[in-house]
Amino acid sequence: MEPVFAPLSAIVGQDAAVAALAALVDRGGPVPPLLLHGPDGVGKRSAAVAFAAALVCRQPRGADACGVCPHCRRFADLEATTAMREGSTNADSTTVYPDVGLVGTPKGKTRISVLQARDVIASMGVRPYELERRIYIVDPADKMNPAAANALLKLLEEPPSYGVIVLVTAAPWSLPITVRSRLRQIRFRPLGDADLARLLAARGVAPAEAAARVAQARGSIARALDGDPKKERERIEKWTAILERFDACLPAELAAAASEEFGKKPDLAASELDLLTELLADLAAVAEGAPPRLLDAEQAARLAPLADRLLGPLRERPRLVDRLRRELTIFNRNPRLTIEGAVLALAGRLRPRDLQG
Repeated sequence: MEPVFAPLSAIVGQDAAVAALAALVDRGGPVPPLLLHGPDGVGKRSAAVAFAAALVCRQPRGADACGVCPHCRRFADLEATTAMREGSTNADSTTVYPDVGLVGTPKGKTRISVLQARDVIASMGVRPYELERRIYIVDPADKMNPAAANALLKLLEEPPSYGVIVLVTAAPWSLPITVRSRLRQIRFRPLGDADLARLLAARGVAPAEAAARVAQARGSIARALDGDPKKERERIEKWTAILERFDACLPAELAAAASEEFGKKPDLAASELDLLTELLADLAAVAEGAPPRLLDAEQAARLAPLADRLLGPLRERPRLVDRLRRELTIFNRNPRLTIEGAVLALAGRLRPRDLQG
């Protein structure tokens, strides 16, 4: 019988995070509410599932669940918990979930609702039916609406001894500080090139293609597998073309052009601001004499003369772009205006004091 998930020890490139989770398994007893955070596609959800299974496995191997016992097989149906709320409204009554489940964004919806949070609370008030614990993984936790996040506060403050709740997110800053302060945080880091190459090779990706995918993956196996290296290069070239025009165009014109290209939808704007932030970090490294990672040599040469202007006298402008990227999610800001703000920030026309919140 094939295991239904990879064990905790098989999580690649996250030694510190895995060690922290394994210690909680080995210790036994109550588990504090956890926040697993880090970039997309670096193993957070896989680690959360492997950790949760290890807590209830009948035949554990150290901190690893066996993946095949009846308790482990329950994890094959994790996503059924989220599906229970597809088509529901906040006026519907709460329901008690199975002993283990994934609480995510239901099909056809964009947020995790307060009703789902109330379901978790009601479920945690009932002892588990078959397992030793009740375990819920909330992923992506940054998709909880404010009411849902606030509803969980008391549970996070005083979970039952048998209850385990794990929040998973690539945007921890979008969670209220009152929620974050009640969680033990475990950080996941971008994967190294060698780890990415090994994971791609294990999936049968040819070496030449793997090298191209690693170069554009920015530390994410999901991006390496699902991304299109050609499209990624096109995205980088679009930003390079906008940034190199700073000496020839008015900042407002460039801001409007970038907004038209990248600000059509919130998810697109967030993705493009992620890329811009990393391109600016790459440019800063090039300015210090390091080889580029995302920019190719020709793009780096085009932008190098503008490095001081784009980065700012104290290298503060990329930090403002990063702040705008975060606030796009936290405050649900207008994506077009956020993209415009990022370009104006690089031109020195937008400063931290110009932002509210």
